Amino acid sequence: MNEKFSRREVLKLSGVALGSMAVVGNTAIGGENQIHHDDPSQEDSLFRSLKPFKIGTPLGSNEMRISFMGTSVVQRRTQMCSSVFVELGSGDSFVFDCGAGVTVNYSTMQIPMSKMRNIFLTHLHGDHTSDLTHIYCFGPQQDGKSPLYVWGPSPSGIADPITSQTYDDGTVNFCQHFREMNRWHTESQSFVGTQWVGAEGDGYDIVATELNWQTGATSRYWSTNSSIPKPSSGNWIAYQNANGVKISFFPAVHDRNGSISYKLEWNGLSMIFTGDTKPNNFLINNATNGSTGVDVLISEMVVPPEVWAIKNGGAPNPTGAGLLVARTVQENSHTPEKALGYILNQTAKLGKAPRLAVATHFQAEDDTIYPALQNIRSWYSGDVTVATDLMVITVSKNSILKQKAIVSDYSWFPPIADPRAKNGTMPPKYTDTSSSNPYAPYAPLAQFDQSLLNQVIDPCLYDPTDFGCTHPYPSK
Repeated sequence: MNEKFSRREVLKLSGVALGSMAVVGNTAIGGENQIHHDDPSQEDSLFRSLKPFKIGTPLGSNEMRISFMGTSVVQRRTQMCSSVFVELGSGDSFVFDCGAGVTVNYSTMQIPMSKMRNIFLTHLHGDHTSDLTHIYCFGPQQDGKSPLYVWGPSPSGIADPITSQTYDDGTVNFCQHFREMNRWHTESQSFVGTQWVGAEGDGYDIVATELNWQTGATSRYWSTNSSIPKPSSGNWIAYQNANGVKISFFPAVHDRNGSISYKLEWNGLSMIFTGDTKPNNFLINNATNGSTGVDVLISEMVVPPEVWAIKNGGAPNPTGAGLLVARTVQENSHTPEKALGYILNQTAKLGKAPRLAVATHFQAEDDTIYPALQNIRSWYSGDVTVATDLMVITVSKNSILKQKAIVSDYSWFPPIADPRAKNGTMPPKYTDTSSSNPYAPYAPLAQFDQSLLNQVIDPCLYDPTDFGCTHPYPSK
């Protein structure tokens, strides 16, 4: 682990052309000033070698863009938890998982909330679902003023070994409790408009579709608003639309029954996102069941248990428990480096290797990337890379372009992008249309007890020019 690997060695193993290595000054790339380190644990030469992607670059009508918003279970400045954002030239966009911290990257990448209304969860671990709270709660405060659609796995069917109870641990029950968990927030923010005129529902509406990991059924469905139509689906098909988008699903083997992987197909392009999983034949079958292989295969990959045990804490656990736990977790949940190479080799033997394979859920730095690529290369010689946050892949039928996003560390909310915004919003839930209300139709004080309002300091005492002084809100 202490061996120093040259950037040339890392890039050679990944298949990156050495001539593409860019010398970058003080531009913020991935939210990181460009300081080169001699320590291979503090450098990601593979990411640094990529050409820049400028935010706002138009997407061609026949292209697919895949942006990595979170790529690690270990949160750190360079990597949040799991999330992949897919945009299509048709105008459709999809979020696959939304783990802790990823909304920082969505905002930094200037992805509006209106493009984050279709969320596909591979499983219900916190590192894949935590930022659903932020998307749901603050979407309607930006331009996400239409329902949030969520797809995810059905219940595991596993009985508690102590109580013998079988929990309803699927996506529908998750979303029902999630909705109530956020009730204080959604009510408190409903003094402004939360639904576009013409939208099929409110930004705080949820439409949940459960994907049965055993049968492929998609019939279990729940919504906060019964007037919202159920999205089109089918057996083993989570979603399909009039633009020709099809998102299918298949079982993953991760932690307990229920985890799933997704395959997106559109306009002759395709990608797979495995989520977390042990190496399995479901993946090989779905990566090769078309006339050609998929364009982009995104698979989880983990460092060896020995590396995990030493990296987390700085030294081996003297009792050996740390290593045993790491080995146990891998056996329960994850894809080793050589296993990913083996899977890719199996697709190649069938003549259907992906045009690009991407490893994610991996702590990406030179001293982990280099041995990982060596292990993959022991089985597979095709195009493969290791993702880190803000890697952007643009796919067409003729090319696949890997880039790194140029971002600001001081970004604000992205501009409103939903075309329905031109017609404004429906009246807010808490409204005051009286002529004496300077904030009409909004009612900013409607949810306060008078005993609290009596203690508010008069703005005229600290700033006579303040709007609250010159336009006083009518007292209750």
